[in-house]
Amino acid sequence: MKEFKGKNCFLTGAASGIGRSFALALAKRGMNLFITDINMEGLEKVKVEAEKRGVKVFASKCDVSKYEDFENSANEFHEKLGEVDLLINNAGIGIGGRIDDIILEDWKKVIDTNLWSIIHSIKAFLPRMLKRGSGHIVSVASGAGIIGSAEPLPYIASKFAIVGLSETFYGRLRNLGINVSVVVPAIIITNIWKPDTTNFEYPPKLLKDFGKEKLDEVYGTMTEEILKAGISPDLAVKRYIRGIKKDYLYVFDNQGYYQLLAMKGNEPRQFENFLVEMQENRINGMRDHFHKHGINIEDYM
Repeated sequence: MKEFKGKNCFLTGAASGIGRSFALALAKRGMNLFITDINMEGLEKVKVEAEKRGVKVFASKCDVSKYEDFENSANEFHEKLGEVDLLINNAGIGIGGRIDDIILEDWKKVIDTNLWSIIHSIKAFLPRMLKRGSGHIVSVASGAGIIGSAEPLPYIASKFAIVGLSETFYGRLRNLGINVSVVVPAIIITNIWKPDTTNFEYPPKLLKDFGKEKLDEVYGTMTEEILKAGISPDLAVKRYIRGIKKDYLYVFDNQGYYQLLAMKGNEPRQFENFLVEMQENRINGMRDHFHKHGINIEDYM
């Protein structure tokens, strides 16, 4: 997609993080916006900021896990702005849990939000895009969608699915005038990294010995350490827009992913070792972090 000025974008998950940065960056480039989220307070703030760039901005509440919400927002978009030039599927959530202790409700919540939102988006917008023979679909996946990372399993499953769908859409739609990109973030400093320890189920003896306040503090500072290697969503989005302008399928903010993809294809045994070592490093890093706070975590696992 070479030009943004005067064109129309539909964007989900725009109230914060990558979505907010996308909205403001595209408005700065002269693009009209229809932004959605379930957080209307945050969404209205983004709307006000984007409107200062002199473009049309409409905001609507949309639970992307529900098709009726998506369909209503799509109809409103078409009424207000006409045809979609850039469709950005950004909304997503992450829910943690031990590999053997993730409840089915959390699996469903993550898959409904992260994966079904893409399906809903395609169902709502693609027919008119095909009829027009133009447009660009962008879906935000994750590095957890191309390698078996340390993120929670439902998140990984949903992001791998997004990558697979995007590759298929690219192959099937490219010659029909529709471009497709999948954004693959590394570590971006957004609220998705903020640990919600409200319902954390700590091992009973660990909770008894150290208390919830102490354990919440340890987990919080562990996330802070991880984010030291991250970049801001504003910087990440600048890189994503460069890739979208070049009509790339894969759009990265960290070029190291190219090396990982090459390793997966060319050196499968090395990649297998990498996956195991990555998990071991994660466990060792968590253990060392707890040790710094006076907790021998291995005694409680």
